[in-house]
Amino acid sequence: MQATVITLDPDTPEAEALLVRDGRITAVGSQKQLRTLAGSACEEINLGGKTVVPGFNDNHLHTVILGDHTSIPSLRGLSEQEIIEQLRERYADAAPGELIIAYEWDYPSCPNPRKEILDRYFPENPVYLVQFSGHGAWLNSRALSRLGITGSSGDPKRGSVLRDENGEPTGIVRELSGNRIIQGHFLRMHWNRRLRQQRLHTALDMYRRHGITSVQDNSWYFPTVLGLRQLRRKGKLTTRFSCWPKGDHPWHALAMRLPLYDGEWMHLGPWKYILDGSFSTHTAWLIEPYADTPSTSGAPNGDTRFFERALRDNVRRKRQAAYHAIGDRTVRQFLDTLESLLSRYPWVPSLRLRLEHAQLVQPDDIKRIRDLGVLVAAQPHAMGNPEKDQKLLGASRAASAYPYRSLIDAGVHLSFGSDIPGEATFDPLYGIHLAVNRDSAEAITVEEALRAYTIESAYAEFREDVKGTLSPGKYADFTVLSANPLLVPPAEIKNIDVERSVTGGNTVYRKEE
Repeated sequence: MQATVITLDPDTPEAEALLVRDGRITAVGSQKQLRTLAGSACEEINLGGKTVVPGFNDNHLHTVILGDHTSIPSLRGLSEQEIIEQLRERYADAAPGELIIAYEWDYPSCPNPRKEILDRYFPENPVYLVQFSGHGAWLNSRALSRLGITGSSGDPKRGSVLRDENGEPTGIVRELSGNRIIQGHFLRMHWNRRLRQQRLHTALDMYRRHGITSVQDNSWYFPTVLGLRQLRRKGKLTTRFSCWPKGDHPWHALAMRLPLYDGEWMHLGPWKYILDGSFSTHTAWLIEPYADTPSTSGAPNGDTRFFERALRDNVRRKRQAAYHAIGDRTVRQFLDTLESLLSRYPWVPSLRLRLEHAQLVQPDDIKRIRDLGVLVAAQPHAMGNPEKDQKLLGASRAASAYPYRSLIDAGVHLSFGSDIPGEATFDPLYGIHLAVNRDSAEAITVEEALRAYTIESAYAEFREDVKGTLSPGKYADFTVLSANPLLVPPAEIKNIDVERSVTGGNTVYRKEE
């Protein structure tokens, strides 16, 4: 293979060619050296000097839900009236009582969502519109009624209901992820074999086209693992999977521990817990109040006993876990709780416990993260709308958010991914662009961002011995790029094309196809 190979292996940082046999890299070096090693029976692929990097490894996403998003209207960037027009067109033939669902409306373009707007056009159908972050929703009266939410009802045990000055629900709910409407929809897409496989095929195609050879997936339900296993048996699984159970659904989590994994293409990942919400719904838990809503600092998902239980059970069992924590108050509470367990469980630093997102972290807490062996699994795609962050957090906090430079300088293991469809984009090259070209002291170098998408993501899933660099003995998982991201002007990184994706030595995507 003739190319410019960026190995990210310090022993051989750059090479001209790779030698691949039986799905693994057997040698890295010059064309002349590898031709001699390979012998005449080897097939030689000339990449015309294009750049080869280790396959991208997205550290956090939702595969089945991503596939679902492509089959349901996206409301991204639409105003209230544009949302109504989109829904009326898509659901023109909806029967009375049929659920109307869509994703990704957000406050910048839709600042005043009210149930009455939806009631006017959909009086006979429950309407459930998931907000951009996934941590809030806009409902009409029919949907609210199905959930037992009225002017005289109290708030649910989990989540909150926004009300007007008269106590009447506005139609906005927050952190109601387990409610019967959305839970029913999610269960249907995961458990219905036809729907699930359609969504898996769609997502896998998206991964191939963007050079993603491994993903760390919020799988949550064991039928998803069965679906992946079926694809593997048919030779149609083109991306390696770490499959995550949802920690606060213990029966589902236990079912996902069944022997469904082959260890190479699929393995059981960390148990996942959600400790707070998001900036855009004002539910991420902050030390200081939100700049645009000084009356709130957000809130934790549950009380401090939930933090202790979610941490203690996994630490005691020596089990890796991943904790959604966006706000700086949540990160601090997580670290306080973990430090309180350290004397009883001294092996804490070896577990590679994961803080997912960690979008706002106090400087004093960064050293604590390192000392406890905690990893930060970040998603630079969350930085795609800096004006929105400035409105929510204020200019000073927004500038210090997503503290990638500080984390790396402190010696914290920082990996990258997308959280798609929790974020609007997932292209790793665009994520690298955002991390490198931001107007902040927290910007990082191209090589650091590339490492975060490859070897650091492999480290986050305990797989650095078999992937993450292009080294002898590792999987032949790599991505061919139209240009060298280390050499092009940084502003051009987002314009680089994926020419080819290779997983296990097999080409699973070529641009000309």
